[in-house]
Amino acid sequence: MARVRIGLDIGATAVRAAELSVRGYPPALVRAAQVPLPPGAVSGGEVQDQNAVVAALQDLWRSGKFRSKEVVLGVANQRVVVREVSVPWLEPKELRQSLPFQVQEYVPIPLEEAVLDFHILEEFEQDARRMVRLLLVAAQKGMINQLVGAVEASKLRPVGLDLIPFAIVRSVGSSDGALDGEDEAIVDIGSDVTSICVHSWGVPRFVRILQSGGREVTEAISRALDVPTDEAERLKRGLDGQDPEKAAHAQRVASERAALFAQDVRSSLDFYLSQTPNARLSRVLVSGGGSKLEALQPVLEEELPADVVPGRPFHRVRPDLNLPEDVMAEAEPLLAVAVGLALPGGRG
Repeated sequence: MARVRIGLDIGATAVRAAELSVRGYPPALVRAAQVPLPPGAVSGGEVQDQNAVVAALQDLWRSGKFRSKEVVLGVANQRVVVREVSVPWLEPKELRQSLPFQVQEYVPIPLEEAVLDFHILEEFEQDARRMVRLLLVAAQKGMINQLVGAVEASKLRPVGLDLIPFAIVRSVGSSDGALDGEDEAIVDIGSDVTSICVHSWGVPRFVRILQSGGREVTEAISRALDVPTDEAERLKRGLDGQDPEKAAHAQRVASERAALFAQDVRSSLDFYLSQTPNARLSRVLVSGGGSKLEALQPVLEEELPADVVPGRPFHRVRPDLNLPEDVMAEAEPLLAVAVGLALPGGRG
């Protein structure tokens, strides 16, 4: 195993990387950095402007001084489909080879245009036949090729590709017995993509990817107050205190939009609970840049069927960044994906 692992998170507003030294336990977070992206360079979890992404990645490696160019990437967008399916048991190698023929009916992407992967949930018997239940992942090749192409054009070398909801389970999820037989949901809120994963003892049980996030709140404020998006962003974050009335109006709009977002998350969790006999949620952990919106926490607490608490990706690693505590606290929710991708156990 390599002595360092680097997780690379290519988001809508920035590229972020986290470097872990895996020579000890827990792994040490020794480097982390982010570089902003111009609007539209990445949208809906897909690379739209390769040149802009390449320039940002090159800047990221210069400023972050990372010790390797090998990276693990993550994907989460509407061109990724996750389904729970049951198929006859086979040895892992044979199962992977036969998978395209067994899951055609579950994949709304032409199989010749899809990359397939799976996560084994459990084995069981049905009509005296040995079966296996899988969490099937299908992703469009073209989308993946765009992502990998941008990374390779920046002279980095992808050595792994993982689903972002799986990565946040590794970085944020509980695995110490605190769940007491119940499930835990993790909600990572980005600018325009939100990843939801329900897991039990680190094993993913349900994945949902929403095409919504913090940007919708900014746009709602921009429309309601008739201000540019950069001013709306400052108002959303409470950074523009020159006009108290305008700031109060912005916070009301933010609360209204956050309530609609919370309902979308609730619908996803309700679907999981309705489809899973005897399932119960112990808590909901939130991470990502969108989780820092002050208006969001109270509406999530009101709407969701479990306690809502901040996710702490730094509890899985030993932070060794020599940064002030307030800077670390500001960076922690933003690094949940990058840290999860870097942690051993993923596809890379």
